[in-house]
Amino acid sequence: MLDYNGYMDGTRAQGWWAIVPALAFYSVAVAQTPTDALHRAQQLAWKKQFAVAERLYRQILGQTPESHDAKLGLAQVVLWQGHYAEARRLFEELLHRNRGDVDAAEGAATAAYWQGDFRTAEREFTAIAAAHPDRRFPRQALAEIKSATHGDIRAMLDGVRDDQPYRAARMTVTVSSFSDPLTRWDVSGGGYRLTDPDRKIARTEPFVTISNEIVLPWQKLTITSTAGALRFPDGVTRPIGGISVAHHLTPNSSMTATIDHRELLTNASSMTTHPNVTRFAGSWTRYAAKSWLAGVEIGHQTYYDHNRGHYAQGYALWPVVKGRQTTLWFGASAAARDTRETRFELDAISSSRIAGGDFAYSYRGSYRGYWTPQDFREVRAIVSIARTIGANAELKAQAERGFARDQARGFGPASGRSPLPSPIFDFDFHRVFHPYRLSAAISSPIAAGFRVECGIERAVTSFYAANAVRASLVRHR
Repeated sequence: MLDYNGYMDGTRAQGWWAIVPALAFYSVAVAQTPTDALHRAQQLAWKKQFAVAERLYRQILGQTPESHDAKLGLAQVVLWQGHYAEARRLFEELLHRNRGDVDAAEGAATAAYWQGDFRTAEREFTAIAAAHPDRRFPRQALAEIKSATHGDIRAMLDGVRDDQPYRAARMTVTVSSFSDPLTRWDVSGGGYRLTDPDRKIARTEPFVTISNEIVLPWQKLTITSTAGALRFPDGVTRPIGGISVAHHLTPNSSMTATIDHRELLTNASSMTTHPNVTRFAGSWTRYAAKSWLAGVEIGHQTYYDHNRGHYAQGYALWPVVKGRQTTLWFGASAAARDTRETRFELDAISSSRIAGGDFAYSYRGSYRGYWTPQDFREVRAIVSIARTIGANAELKAQAERGFARDQARGFGPASGRSPLPSPIFDFDFHRVFHPYRLSAAISSPIAAGFRVECGIERAVTSFYAANAVRASLVRHR
């Protein structure tokens, strides 16, 4: 009997050079006794030639369907190949024959654990550990599940200072807990501090939210919902929140559908109203440590003033340097955005005398409430680097530089006989600009159970330049 301990990493033998010797044996294995074939299948499994071992186990079961050791071995190699649903079914068939089969019980619990079904795994490992306290893996798995479902307390601060001019800070404290291993609750409270230096206006706007995350591991779904309320700068309180459903295509990739309703406190003019947006979006993302990263998102937005917009954006990064401590990615991003109606409006006019006695006019405008890109297209080149420091600290830095064009709004006339123009008209034109973003962040433990992350950013677009800071402190309970 194969005595596995749950630690085989599922790595498959690569290339025909690893499979041919096993296939040569496989062609004559059926002529051997079941005991010899079982022994050979076990050897193949421990050499991580799982696919060949699986074929041999299935051949043995074709000859001796009631072989406990062949079915147990088949279930184990199927498990180690990552086919958790099939592995659990095979282990459960063995348990149906013999409820006291501890190897099968541990295998079924392990399939649930590796699939992410912590609720089932916790229940079954608890029963195994109680009946068989000498088995090490159930106790270790229970400790890992307990550690993974500890709640935490997070304090986060985001601040931005741009040349609109506009100042904004957002402080949030979140308490997280689990009602069971697959259900997480986050309760958050905090507020915005908004300042318009030109008009000497300052506002403090509180908010509160509660979020719930439910994991359905066998369906490969994660459902996240949020509900809350925020008081806007004009004194109006509005609900915020949403729901998203993520389907995990592979361990490293997922597709997500999202509907949310949120605030848009992004510029100085937002301090006189209650800008918010309802977003419908679909996305695909892939993330794997020291591997290629990518994401695509398409969305539609409906604004509080009945305006509408849509967008599509994506990125991809490839690791070109993969060292023990340092990973360097090169990549690119692209985006397209459009809004049905612009919210760029005239704020002020000034004039100066020019030759001939005429006046040259200067116009200043701003986006009212929120940014309304029109015919916006952008591509960027990206360089990103991550470096581990010591055992648990990490430093990240990223640089982006791109080419963009959009449709902007201007005002006229350019000159006239009077100090102020009359009449005033507007016109649209296409412009080209070169946005960029620089960012750096460090994450490090500072004490037992505490972790801090700090980051800075410089971003420049067509109509503003901004400096941002971010900091968070997490305490694992």
